[in-house]
Amino acid sequence: MTQIIWYGNVHDFTGYAKAARQYVLSLHAMGVDVKVDAFDPHLPAVQLSDAQQQVIQHLTTKRKSPGRKVYIFHQIPEIWRRKLHPSVGFTYWETSKIPDSWVQQANRMHAVFLPSRHNIEVFRSSGVRVPLHYIRPCLFQPESAPSAAHAPKYLQQLPPFRFLSVFSWVERKGYDILLQAFWETFSAADNVALIIKTVGNPEILQQIESMKQKLRVKEPQAPVYVDFDIRSEAEMEALYANCQALVLPSRGEGAGYPLLEAARRGLPVITTGWGGHTDFLTQDNSYLIPYQLGPVKPQSYYGGYQSDQLWAEPSITDLQHLMRTVYEHYPLAQAKGLAAKQYILQHFTPEQAVLDIVNAVQTV
Repeated sequence: MTQIIWYGNVHDFTGYAKAARQYVLSLHAMGVDVKVDAFDPHLPAVQLSDAQQQVIQHLTTKRKSPGRKVYIFHQIPEIWRRKLHPSVGFTYWETSKIPDSWVQQANRMHAVFLPSRHNIEVFRSSGVRVPLHYIRPCLFQPESAPSAAHAPKYLQQLPPFRFLSVFSWVERKGYDILLQAFWETFSAADNVALIIKTVGNPEILQQIESMKQKLRVKEPQAPVYVDFDIRSEAEMEALYANCQALVLPSRGEGAGYPLLEAARRGLPVITTGWGGHTDFLTQDNSYLIPYQLGPVKPQSYYGGYQSDQLWAEPSITDLQHLMRTVYEHYPLAQAKGLAAKQYILQHFTPEQAVLDIVNAVQTV
C-alpha cells in the first residue's frame, strides 16, 4: 500500500493550512495511509476540536512506512522538492498566468495537483508539461451544529442582517471594491451590517477610515465591523451561522475556501464570476458579479505577481445591485443558497476528494 507523505502547514489560519486539514483528515477517515510532515511558517495556530487535534497529532508523529511513498508538497512551488520517491506539487494560483519561476519548478516534479479547472487551464497555458491532476476542494464534516456559545459577542451589537466577508487583507481580495459598494448601497436606516473577518493589525482600521474620507461617505452609515481575532473552527461555524450572506468581490481565487464554506452551509454567496470557485458557484446557485480582466499590479507581499498577468476587476455598480437584491429579496437568495449547498453535497464531498487524490497518486 502506498503511503502519502503530506508536506505543508496544517496548524495555522492560512488558506493552505485550512485546505491541508480538510484533505488529511478526509484521507485518514477513509483509511488511506497518510503521514503529515508539518511545515511551520511560525503563525498562530487555529484551535481545533479535541478529536481533530488528536488526529492531526497522530498524523504528524506516525512513522514513515517501509513501502512505496508519494510525497505531496502542499505549498507554493518555491517549497517543492523532487525526491527519489514520486514527488507532487500541490498549489493554488489566482491570475491568468503563473509566475515564470513556477513553470520551471513545476516541470521538475513528477506531477502537479490543482484545486480547480481554472488552475489546470492556467498552468497548462503557462507552459507546465508534467501531468496535471484536478483535486477538488472539500470540507471535512463539522462534528456538531454551530453553538450560540461560540458566537462572537460583538454580533449582539450589530443589526440583524449581516453580510460576511472572510479574506486576508490584500488587494486581490477586493476589499476596496467591497467597502465602496457597501457604503454607497446602504445607510444606517437599512438595518444592515458588514462583517470583515481578516487578520492583520489596527492600521487596517486607519486605512478604512482614509478610504471613507476619500469617498466622502455620507453619515450616518451602515456599520462595518472588522474582526481581527484568530477564531477557532467552532467560532467560525457560529459566525457563518449568524450571518445572512457572504460577499467577496475577489480579483482572483485558486479555490475559494470561504466561498465553499459559506455555500456548503446554504448561505447566499455574492462573488466575482471568474476564478477557481466557479467550479461550484454558478449563476443558478449564487450571485456572480460581472467583471473585466485587467492587468495585475505588483504586490509587496509576494513577487510572483507580474505585469503580463491578468485578474478580474469586478463591477462596483453590479455588486451594489446584487447586495441590494439579496437584502430586499432574501427568500429568493435563500433558495439560491440552498441550491449551492445541494450541489456541493453532491459534487464536493470529502470522499470524492479522497478518490481524486488516490486515483492521481496511483498514476504518479
